[in-house]
Amino acid sequence: MQINNTNTEVSRILKVGQKARKLQAETMKPFLMLHRGVNAVVNIDLNSVVNQFDFNTEDFQVYPGTAGKDKLRSAIADEYFLGKANPENLLITPGGISGLDITIQNLTTKTIALPHFFWGSYAQLANLRKVKVNTYPSLQSLIKYPHKYTNQLVVICDPGNPLGEKQPDEDIYNAIGRLEQENINVLVDSPYRRIFTDTKDDFHARLLEYSNVIIVDSFSKSVGLSGQRIGFLYAKDELFIKEAKQRLLYATNGVNAFAQELIYALLTTTEGKQAVTDFKKKTASNIAKNIDFLINNNLLSTEFYKNSKPLGIFACINKSEDELLKNNISSVSMSYFTLETEKYKNHSRICVSVPHEDFVKYMNLMV
Repeated sequence: MQINNTNTEVSRILKVGQKARKLQAETMKPFLMLHRGVNAVVNIDLNSVVNQFDFNTEDFQVYPGTAGKDKLRSAIADEYFLGKANPENLLITPGGISGLDITIQNLTTKTIALPHFFWGSYAQLANLRKVKVNTYPSLQSLIKYPHKYTNQLVVICDPGNPLGEKQPDEDIYNAIGRLEQENINVLVDSPYRRIFTDTKDDFHARLLEYSNVIIVDSFSKSVGLSGQRIGFLYAKDELFIKEAKQRLLYATNGVNAFAQELIYALLTTTEGKQAVTDFKKKTASNIAKNIDFLINNNLLSTEFYKNSKPLGIFACINKSEDELLKNNISSVSMSYFTLETEKYKNHSRICVSVPHEDFVKYMNLMV
């Protein structure tokens, strides 16, 4: 067969995981898997939620519609946007990465501007869609020199991946506003934020003020349901949503009905809201303790956090991928999160969303 090349590579995260699991099997010693981007402190308790479901109904057994269930889009508008977003401008997507891919396909932009340190899948999606990759040094650069990013799609990921850094919200709004003045589109990707906030958070609602913003979010991180493959995409531009809906139609013909019913129950029912609250409380507490351990033991790569402190599920530490692997800890070298691949090989991204006791037990070996 003659095949069209994707121009992409197998994820380094996947390769590290395969290597760690192989070593774990060969040595018969357990590994602390910190290479992944999933919350692993606790599982969200879904039993009380799914017990209410009647699976023998059209809600579960019939196509849910391309844009997603109306009730779920309305619930997201209420939960994330304080009821101020038009549900018609929301699309349910099969995870956050689908929303990112649809956005890149939808826009005529031929260059994507990423943070200096970025999630590798951004670049791989750009390669897949034959879009060039550029980087910007900081939000301050976007604020001071927005014209440098003319005809580019600027991506703001906050809290960040791979660093987990949290930038001041006002800086984010300021950067978006300056880019809007130059007619530059901005994709805001913040799947980790809702772990640490609640329904009073007005971040998404504030983003409605800007016409140039596209929002991608995921329930993989905020409620720990990466296995359900569900997220959402928002844009104020009606033509963008119309074309994005067509891409969803011919790529997936809608998102799994069970996943949509599950997220709807988590957002709207008493049992669901309690399950989310319990999950987020335990997850955020362990993350905070793990980050403090890194700081107190001089393991955090402080040079990357001059104006911020890690808040998300990731942190960067001053140990190499090989050093950590020798101590039964999987991680990903920072070389894979930047265009300057050699400069940061002695630093690694780790996921800090694991039980604090396990984290301390393994990371004490690195002190």
